[in-house]
Amino acid sequence: MIADDLQWLSRLSNLRYLDMSCVNLSLAVGWLSSISKIPSLSELHLSTCGLHQVTPKSIIHLNSSISLKLLGHGENSFNSSILQWIVNVCKVLTHLDLSFNSLQQNIPNDIGNMVFLQYLDLSFNELQGSIPKSFSSMCQLKKLDLSYNKLSGQLSHNIQQLCCAHNGLQELDLGDNPFESQPIPDISCFSSLDTLSLRNTNIVGILPKSFFHMPFLGTLDFSHNHLNGVDIIDETHLSNLSKLTVLDVTQNSLLFNLSSNWIPHFRLDTLHASSCTLGPKFPGWLKHNGELRNLEISNIGILDSFPKWFWNLSSSLTYLNVSYNKLNGPLPMSFPRGKLSDCWRKFEHLVVLDFGKNNLSGKVPNSFGALREIKSLYLNNNNFSGELPSLNLCHNLELFDVADNNLQGTLPMWIGHHLQQLIILRLRANKFQGNIPTSMCNLSFLQVLDLSTNNITGQIPQCFSHIIALSNLMFPRKRFDHSSYTFSIEGEMYEIGSFKDKAILAWKGSNREYGKNLGLMTIIDLSNNHLTGEIPKSITKLVALAGLNLSRNNLTGLIPNNIGHMETLESLDLSRNHLSGRMPPSFSYLTFLSYMNLSFNNLEGKIPLSTQLQSFDPSTYVGNSGLCGQPLINLCPSDVISPTKSHDKHATSEDEDKLITIGFYVSLVIGFFVGFWGVCGTLVIKTSWRHAYFKFFNNLNDWIHVTLSVFVNWLKNRLQVED
Repeated sequence: MIADDLQWLSRLSNLRYLDMSCVNLSLAVGWLSSISKIPSLSELHLSTCGLHQVTPKSIIHLNSSISLKLLGHGENSFNSSILQWIVNVCKVLTHLDLSFNSLQQNIPNDIGNMVFLQYLDLSFNELQGSIPKSFSSMCQLKKLDLSYNKLSGQLSHNIQQLCCAHNGLQELDLGDNPFESQPIPDISCFSSLDTLSLRNTNIVGILPKSFFHMPFLGTLDFSHNHLNGVDIIDETHLSNLSKLTVLDVTQNSLLFNLSSNWIPHFRLDTLHASSCTLGPKFPGWLKHNGELRNLEISNIGILDSFPKWFWNLSSSLTYLNVSYNKLNGPLPMSFPRGKLSDCWRKFEHLVVLDFGKNNLSGKVPNSFGALREIKSLYLNNNNFSGELPSLNLCHNLELFDVADNNLQGTLPMWIGHHLQQLIILRLRANKFQGNIPTSMCNLSFLQVLDLSTNNITGQIPQCFSHIIALSNLMFPRKRFDHSSYTFSIEGEMYEIGSFKDKAILAWKGSNREYGKNLGLMTIIDLSNNHLTGEIPKSITKLVALAGLNLSRNNLTGLIPNNIGHMETLESLDLSRNHLSGRMPPSFSYLTFLSYMNLSFNNLEGKIPLSTQLQSFDPSTYVGNSGLCGQPLINLCPSDVISPTKSHDKHATSEDEDKLITIGFYVSLVIGFFVGFWGVCGTLVIKTSWRHAYFKFFNNLNDWIHVTLSVFVNWLKNRLQVED
């Protein structure tokens, strides 16, 4: 919906509530003037409208005060000028949302004059400096969100600005700001605090005991900091947190010592404790948290198998990450109480399941196919065996990783027929065999396909060019970092916040884990199989492909002539095949190529000239006896000159230089002598020729004089006639 004029609003004098969120108002130049003329307006929502910037000059001519109490202006790219209007005009405002804008510089000190403010959200901006001292004047503030900015200084100083008169503060989020590295400040002044987030704020040291004496605390987030385990956290520390439902201490080094028989006083909804120490036994106290929805206990030092009670967890579990541990034993194929054939059918709302990097064995449970909401499924780096069960009901699956297991059988055809949303597919380092099914060409969104190190035979499908995400440069890429999944349980919406998808990809000759930039990667890796035939010419239509690895196969024939059309290629490995013929000249168009390996083939001829191809190490081309030219030491025949011919050519050049030097001057003297005396000498010696010569020039002079005189007289007469 688009609106280009809001003047009609000024005539609605009794309007109290207005919500035009997500309406395109980018053409409504005078929107602020129109809004300011509505005297009774108390609640205004204009989020995500593309509104014009507010200029200081336009503010002067607006009403000095309006009755707005609630203002939602999120996601509009406003600069800090909007704050000047709000502070000066909206005197009775209680709710202000300016998140996801472009607010810069320092937070204005005048904001403290908004003494009725209860809710303030300035998150996801570019605000700098410290929290103003005037914040202590906003005594009615209940929620303050300043996360994802560039606030600096000492965290303790910023907290102190809020402590003075904020005993009623219930939610405080200062996360993702580059404060100075220091211990956690004392926040005991916030006695009513329900939610506290100090994630990624450079805090160090141990958790102070004051944090364990906050009776109303429900959400506690210290993730991505430098907290250490000098002080062991045990049952006594957590016994007073009876309201706690969300605990996020992931990416720290905290040490927990909690008995398996301990019954906590709280009921956790979310536990994220990645990289802390809760092992070596599986945390037994979790069995008393039957309402868990999000559980991330990756890399916590577990050396154990799954306890039977684990499969009794609430069916509302949506996110499970136990990767990077040493869990062993098979996953249960049946429910421990014997009432259900496959226990995974009860986890129907599961969105993320990560069992990666453990020692799990046995077959992959068939009931995984009942996970209809699943979007990310990690089973990589385990000892799973047998064939993959059908996941044809997992239509929402975007990332499927079963790499580095002992799975076998043919590549499933149902992947291409039913997993239409798939973006990342990793089946590498298993025992899959047979041909690559052409149904995989139906995966239009596929950006990463890794089938390397298997027993795959046959030819590379020609239809790979049908994969739109790899053949269309304008195709939108998904950002996997900190994915936020929203789902519905019995009509109620829930959200998993801040989950970081990741995958290990073979890139430029080495394996690397990608998280933040995973959604930008475009790779096909079919290396270390038994593929035969030629490289299909259609593969050059994958113009959005950044990495192609076909090494260690039995491919034959020529490298496609149009390989230069793949101008976004950064990594190319065709080594250890049986490719023959010349390197196509179009190689010189691959200007982004920073890694290439063509070694151990049967290529021949001269290496094409380009900045990239000559800059690679000679090992890039080793094992191709017919190749020549830079950077190789063996020159091509056209570049080689025999010693005899070189000597003759040098001698001839010297002779020619000598001949030119002598003959030129001799000829010059003789020519001048003959030419001068051949003409002038004859005129001096023979009188009749001399008279004839002068007579000729005398007659020529008379003719020119007469002709010019006649022309001048004619021209004068012509001009007189026209006058």
